[in-house]
Amino acid sequence: MTAVRGGRAPVPVRRPARTPVRLPGPGGAKALPDPPPLAAAAGGRPAGPGPATRIGGPGGPGEAAGDRHTAWLVRHRLLAGAEEELYRSYALPELIRHAYPGAPVAERELLTDLLGWYTVLDDRFDGPLGRDPALARGLVRRLTEIMVTPPAVRPARGVLGAWSELWVRQCRGRTAVWRSRAARDWSDCLGTFVAETAHRSRGSLPSVAETTLLRRHASCLYPFMNMLERVQGAELPRRLRAGPAWHRLRAHTADAATLVNDLYSLAREEERGSGFNMVLVLRREHGLGREEALTAVRNRVRVLRRESELLRARLAREHPGCGRYLEGTRELVDGVCAWSATTARYRGPKSQLPGVSVASLV
Repeated sequence: MTAVRGGRAPVPVRRPARTPVRLPGPGGAKALPDPPPLAAAAGGRPAGPGPATRIGGPGGPGEAAGDRHTAWLVRHRLLAGAEEELYRSYALPELIRHAYPGAPVAERELLTDLLGWYTVLDDRFDGPLGRDPALARGLVRRLTEIMVTPPAVRPARGVLGAWSELWVRQCRGRTAVWRSRAARDWSDCLGTFVAETAHRSRGSLPSVAETTLLRRHASCLYPFMNMLERVQGAELPRRLRAGPAWHRLRAHTADAATLVNDLYSLAREEERGSGFNMVLVLRREHGLGREEALTAVRNRVRVLRRESELLRARLAREHPGCGRYLEGTRELVDGVCAWSATTARYRGPKSQLPGVSVASLV
């Protein structure tokens, strides 16, 4: 959820903007107050990440959750011992706690393992794997096949073994309809690794419109919205899922969380020369100054969140039994805002795990 990708981008040349820049997506929402968690990301400075926090201090439940999760990654050979301290500073259990308040312990553990697995995989793609489209396609194909035809013998360790376990865990007790949607959303999410790798190998950079679609799925928010149904113990009715308002709310939720992430990670991405941060994409494509691009992104976050409130209100009226799920989509974005303000993940280019070859992942 909201993992940040990298790539080389040229230094933009500032040119006067002839017309106001609007990010892709519908506008014209009614004026609603900005939700409080947006204040830090949408106003003033883009972000000033402070020290990562733990729940309850040393020895508390937050530290215990981090111990269990880190041990899970190490057991699957996804983390080396020397990387554990850096990885712990990301405080991913905190993100899950903020985004899924009240979730049972077992569900929080599953969500944390899913998020950690994806975060580690994302960082590893910034190495040789992320510059070789054939290798990227091969790995993503193997991950996707696990969702279609689970292997008779589960891979023991590595990214494939961990994903095979996670797929079984998240699908346990779910209907065929939910599993099909989850597989589709995960396939779209994993497919963004291939698209970004293709850009790196060609030396090309995505447009604003391409970045919006790419990051919408790379953020991992669609699979994590599906997990709201699991956490809450009830799947959404077909009539709700068939309507355009639900699809629009999902897109808005993913886009808002992604853009908040781009605001908080901007300083690190500027140092790394990222080709996929929306602030930098706007500067490159429209010749905006830094503050102009930041303002455009902040304004888009406000519009997305206001429109999301209208969509939630409408869907709640039409589907009164789905209110908890609808509130959950707001809590996901609130959680990203709260976590992004404290995590150490965005403290410069060395706050990311090193990229590796595909051989070391499988």
